[in-house]
Amino acid sequence: MFIGHYGLGYVVKKKAPELPLWLLFASVQLLDIIAFTFVLLGIEKASYNSSDNPFFRNHLDLPFSHSLLGAILISLIVFFIFWIKNKKREAWILGLCVLSHWFIDLIVHTNDLPILFGTYKVGFGLWQFPYFAYALEILFVLIGWLLIRRRNVFSYVLLFLMITSFSGMVFRDEPEMMKNNDYLRTSVVLFSNGLFILLAYLSDRKLKKE
Repeated sequence: MFIGHYGLGYVVKKKAPELPLWLLFASVQLLDIIAFTFVLLGIEKASYNSSDNPFFRNHLDLPFSHSLLGAILISLIVFFIFWIKNKKREAWILGLCVLSHWFIDLIVHTNDLPILFGTYKVGFGLWQFPYFAYALEILFVLIGWLLIRRRNVFSYVLLFLMITSFSGMVFRDEPEMMKNNDYLRTSVVLFSNGLFILLAYLSDRKLKKE
């Protein structure tokens, strides 16, 4: 899943208003941030794959960041970081947010999510129905955004960029320059995630000043 993870971040924000939105966004997307950082470092792989289905245009080999074992270990690291800072409620919430990424991905991926490092791959395959998968992610984000009732310029820009960038990915083919440059494709993904988290941070700051 892509922007759907951010939808969960919004929902958790509604239930735990004391946590900043940017931190929740970073938590639900941490596995992807690690994954594409690993891709840039040559540890994992993500490359263009020609397909009529936009969700299958990425050939992913992410044995560490997106295995169930890897997700558990990363979530435990986040959990213990906040636990030793005596933020026990935050530790549970953020640790589970990190782990949620794998289980949400399990719904949409098709037999490419490893249980162990690179082995026993699983996936329920919702991406085989691209328009339904697209609508579900948009709906999830919109519901979450409406739930927290935050209406400032950064909140609107964030919602607009998430939906338009995701829609562009689904309905438009990638430029040839990006198809042939895995480094550039990966950098764009990391930049997009970073931008969304930054806008959530600016939205948090704007809310505090009001």
